[in-house]
Amino acid sequence: MTVPTIEARSICLAELGISTRVLEAGSGPLVLLLHGNPDNADEWALLMARLAGRFRCIAPDFPGYGKSPEPPKSFTYSLADQMRFVDAVLQAMRVAEPMILVVHDTGGMVGTAWAAANLNRLRGMVITNTVAFDGFPWFPIARQWGDTSLYGRIRSSLGMAAPGLRGGALFKRIFGAQCPQLSEQDLARFAETFAMNRDAKRTTLRQFRQFMQPGFFREFAAMREKILARVPCRVVWGDNDKFIPVRFAQAFGSKQVRILPDGGHWVALTAPEALATEVKALG
Repeated sequence: MTVPTIEARSICLAELGISTRVLEAGSGPLVLLLHGNPDNADEWALLMARLAGRFRCIAPDFPGYGKSPEPPKSFTYSLADQMRFVDAVLQAMRVAEPMILVVHDTGGMVGTAWAAANLNRLRGMVITNTVAFDGFPWFPIARQWGDTSLYGRIRSSLGMAAPGLRGGALFKRIFGAQCPQLSEQDLARFAETFAMNRDAKRTTLRQFRQFMQPGFFREFAAMREKILARVPCRVVWGDNDKFIPVRFAQAFGSKQVRILPDGGHWVALTAPEALATEVKALG
């Protein structure tokens, strides 16, 4: 089987004062892929390889992640700024046609908000292990990263130094225990692109301090209702997710929910074939 070529390009988003990397593969109906934390556009490579024969796949790095530099302070990582980022990427990539949107983790936050505001631009939506719920019981590291007090900021900044020590050895050990489905290759990539990437770690703190604020998810229930009323949706969820438990797979409200036995948080990395099947069903 011929492996499709995934091309990487850097695009300038002048209206936001930033540049970012975008991965692109294939041709046909568009699939837009929004990654989670602490990953980047590379999260989608296995899925893109399976879809490129039928679809044009676009996967951007969110600013500050992967091979994209930390954005200036003018990009606040508010929900509005992240939605403007998605719009700017689509404009730069000359996307005008309706698309299938695939989201994971923090990419599902902005993806849900963007989808609710752009229903006429969607052919379908696939949601994997993501938080889009008011009152979500956040896990300890997220609460720490989102602490905006002076003590919390200092503690988080100092804590971000430890994962990069000794080539990310501590990070790989802890993260590997939390996500046993990930391969050694996956863990090595996470260590390189996050644990030893100062831009990604600083950006993470900026991002978490935004969406951990009270009220950030207040409108998300209404957003989900709007999306489900107009857009075919499918949920694909690993049932052994230590961060976002499987019970939240049903909370999005989609009638099409696929639970992956023994799956974890990173569906695109560990079950790309299953995810590709759901995307193709919408296409």
